Amino acid sequence: MSLRLFLRTLVVAVAFTAATAIGWWALPVAAAVFGAMTARDRAGPVVALAAAVAAWAAILAWTATQGPVHTVAVTLGGVLQTRPIAVYVLTLAFGGLMALCAAIVARAVARAVAPAPGGGISANRPGSGGA
Repeated sequence: MSLRLFLRTLVVAVAFTAATAIGWWALPVAAAVFGAMTARDRAGPVVALAAAVAAWAAILAWTATQGPVHTVAVTLGGVLQTRPIAVYVLTLAFGGLMALCAAIVARAVARAVAPAPGGGISANRPGSGGA
């Protein structure tokens, strides 16, 4: 991974962390905005996925220092009849998949709405009034 892509992912992760501070639902909204902004970039949705996982991992790590996150994971893992590590993995996967899906949908909408680069009116197109 290039340094530029790493730094871009880091900046987007910080933005996603700030969005998540508003509420969990703000993550897909921020990812959709990012997906629309990077509609012509192939790596946009993957960057959104990686940034969301990194953002939620940072939030989960910070929360673990503030309260009994492991106790909650053990309790929820018992309810789900799984190990506590699965609760952590599912938490990160949920955030990452929300961001990925939102970025992909927003990218598709942005591509459908915005014309392709160089897709303006051509003088050689029939009916365009050109010679």
